[in-house]
Amino acid sequence: MAPLKFLGTRTKVVICLVGIALMGYFLYPSIQEGFTADSVTILRVIVLLGFAYFLVKNVQDILTGSDDKRGSS
Repeated sequence: MAPLKFLGTRTKVVICLVGIALMGYFLYPSIQEGFTADSVTILRVIVLLGFAYFLVKNVQDILTGSDDKRGSS
């Protein structure tokens, strides 16, 4: 699949780390002020969990040694 081979695994890890940091930056003040049931806060938590899931998946790919550029078509 072309989108899976477009970025390298390490680039995906960096993008996930930046995404987690950015979502944490916006999420922390709203949780600190008590807006935990706000729809925007819930959406931010879902996006943060998505970035965390893809971070774990890409780190596993790095540790197992699989490379996105390998494979025939």
